[in-house]
Amino acid sequence: MVSAFQDSDVDLIEVNFSCPNIPGKAQVAYDFEQTDKALAAITALGNKPIGIKLAPYFDMSHFITVANIIKKYPVKFITCINSIGNTLVIDPYTEQPIIKPKGGFGGLCGDYIKPIGLANVRAFRELLDDDVQIIGVGGIKTGIDAFEYLLAGADAVQIATCFEKEGKSCFERIETELAEFMQSKKYLKIADAKGKLKPL
Repeated sequence: MVSAFQDSDVDLIEVNFSCPNIPGKAQVAYDFEQTDKALAAITALGNKPIGIKLAPYFDMSHFITVANIIKKYPVKFITCINSIGNTLVIDPYTEQPIIKPKGGFGGLCGDYIKPIGLANVRAFRELLDDDVQIIGVGGIKTGIDAFEYLLAGADAVQIATCFEKEGKSCFERIETELAEFMQSKKYLKIADAKGKLKPL
């Protein structure tokens, strides 16, 4: 697939190392040896900018290990995080799980995962060189949510659950809210806030 996209008109390629909803398939992002081998293979296939979508990590040793693997290859961006795998949401009225694949054990996204998304963005921003851009994902439904990801160090954000619920109008609304919030804080450009999370 990466080879095919190298010959297409796309500007960049994101490879998903972290889909949690495929029965019988482990996530590449949790197998560090496989992550290393996969990055070695896909970054050698052409010149288009390559990025990877990462699973959520919960231990600092994992952040460090993955960051050190990424540093070995010409990875231009990372997207973090994908949904949290193997969660169970139950509808008490139907007495069935909400998510269909894998008997209900599926990926959790939206509001629930925002603190984890923020933590992953922050950790990788501190560990990776500035030339690796970070796309923040998880629970972004307002301009202030986007601003929090900006403070954590994201270069951009990805919006999925809000888009699914609200439609494409959410993009303009969130962008307007972000601009208004930044203006209220006297920030004139993205760089004024990006990665500027203040310590307690």
